[in-house]
Order: sequence, then structure tokens, then C-alpha cells
Amino acid sequence: MNARLLILLPAALISAPALGQGDSSPLDPLFTCRDIVDDSARLACLDAAVDALRGDTERGDVVAVDREQIEAAEEATYGLSIPQLRLPGLSLPGGGEDVELAALEAETASPDRTIIRDDNGQIERIEGLRVLEISENRSGDLIVRLANGQVWRQTDNTHVQLSRRRGVTEYTATISNGALGSHFMRLDNGGRRFRAERVE
Repeated sequence: MNARLLILLPAALISAPALGQGDSSPLDPLFTCRDIVDDSARLACLDAAVDALRGDTERGDVVAVDREQIEAAEEATYGLSIPQLRLPGLSLPGGGEDVELAALEAETASPDRTIIRDDNGQIERIEGLRVLEISENRSGDLIVRLANGQVWRQTDNTHVQLSRRRGVTEYTATISNGALGSHFMRLDNGGRRFRAERVE
């Protein structure tokens, strides 16, 4: 979890799959220097590559991001209809504070949540999200506000029965991926899952 990544920041916007599949890396010049046999030539190459990398870092063209920050950003943006993952706070050199804050807030809001990822490391579902409020809109769709600040709206006509003996904030929710970017939600009341979309 403490592995470091270097991300080029014309890349304030980057897609999550691209994190592991980039064709080039800002570290490539260093790796190329490593293959030089002559000691003095290798050292000169390494010095030049490090100087260039330091310059890129000072300008904010390259930012070091740890895997925890990336995963926190993925959790914070889970369910949003955006083509690319934005890492908040990384538009400034040395940023990442916003991501760290989001991770802290998520941990505080739902400390017992579990994030399930697929073989590619993408979020498959999140279990144990604490519910803050459940209401209905004019169409009778459930609006579920989670303790982490996310708001989800029911998009099908599945009947969801809530217990009158149980306070709304005693519920937790599981959100899982459906087909074609859709999502399902299930409350921990033993009921059926229903389609939902994130609206906030």
C-alpha cells in the first residue's frame, strides 16, 4: 500500500486503468541510464536524468502519488459518471491533501466498510456504507444519502421495505457494479437490491 507512483500532470485528469498501463514513465530515463556499462558515462547519465526529474517535480509536471491516495480518490468518485478519474489536490506540486482528507472522512463515516476489487484492481463493490438519510422524490424513487456525503437515487421500481422499528441511521448499504457502468444498491434489511445512480 505504500508503493509510490509518479504521474505526469498534464494529468490532473487520468483514467484509472491508465495508471498501470502507461507506455512511458518519467522514470524511464533513469532506467535507461542503468544499462550503460561505462561507470563515468552511467553516472553522468543518471545525474542528468535526476536533474531533469527534479525540474519536472519543482514545476509540478510530475507529482509523486502513493497508492493509498489513488484508492481514496477512486472511492470518493465511485459511481460518478465521469470519463476519467480526477485526483483532487494534485493540481499543485506536493498536493494530495484533498485525497488524504477524503480518505479520512470515508474512514470516519463508515469505519467498517469493505472495498472489494476485481483482478484489475478496480472497485467491484463497497459494503458496509453507513446510511444517513433515506427519502423519496416525487416519483417515489428512494434517495439514499450516505454518511460519506454520497447521494444515490433509485432508478428502477423495485419495492424496498423499510422497518418502522429501525432508525434510518442504523442501516448500511452495499453498492456494486452492474453492466455498462450501472450500479446496484442493497440495504442490510434482507431486501432485494435495486438499481441506483449516484447524483452527488
